[in-house]
Amino acid sequence: MLKELINRYIVKIYRAKTQKSPSYLNFFQVFASWRALREVIPTKVDRVWSRELKKWQVIGLISAIILLGVPVWVLAATLSVDGNFDDWNGQANISDPAGDGPTPNVDMLTFYWGTNPDDDHIYWMMQRETPQSGNPRVYYFVFLDTNNNGSYGDSEDRRVEVLYDSGKDDSQVEVTVYTGSGGQISQNSGDWGDSANEGGARAEWRASFNDLGISPNQTINMYAGASQNQNPDNMDRVPDSGDITWSPVPVLGWIGLMVVIAGVIGLAWYTRGRYVW
Repeated sequence: MLKELINRYIVKIYRAKTQKSPSYLNFFQVFASWRALREVIPTKVDRVWSRELKKWQVIGLISAIILLGVPVWVLAATLSVDGNFDDWNGQANISDPAGDGPTPNVDMLTFYWGTNPDDDHIYWMMQRETPQSGNPRVYYFVFLDTNNNGSYGDSEDRRVEVLYDSGKDDSQVEVTVYTGSGGQISQNSGDWGDSANEGGARAEWRASFNDLGISPNQTINMYAGASQNQNPDNMDRVPDSGDITWSPVPVLGWIGLMVVIAGVIGLAWYTRGRYVW
């Protein structure tokens, strides 16, 4: 009881000091609680310090999440299909081991994908080894399981077929979107790749959400590959096994996702960082 009583007075002192208001204890209270003070004060100080430290740790963590968890399209340049590949720095990608392709011309090194805010397209870029033969033509494929049932051959699914031919001073990139069952949906082309003089290793393209039959917040599975012809059976697959699961825009939207993460962490701090005095 005495220790509990002393503890209450210590709290009053602490609150009085933090509120810059006077607090008085009579001599008997101070004398009677002298030994207890030596035990209680460090405990109270530690708790206050721990709570303040946790608060700033949480603030730092939330700041880091906001800065590091910002969508890649905020930190990276806006993607465009123009044959300039600097805008792919910082975009999502997956590497593929060198030397595992059927031929050097179709040996994939890196597969990139991404979106822009308020843009209803998915962008892709493929980088291969520098061609070693006089026929640098290659076919790239992106297979999308849009209904997430494990099959890529349904009419709801999509196959994006890209013919990339690097000429001496320019390139030809022809993009055709098919349904999973083979029906053609759209086709377009342009000079969207490295020329032979530039190495002939990179090509980029895009397809609209409408042609792909998806919504921005929809989660899809996909994989890619490269072949010397239109037959994808003998291609260098990326990834070598499994799929890439991805949503062009998070289900809650980028801002909503950040708000939810920050809210969860803030709630955790609020409930765990409070102490009963």
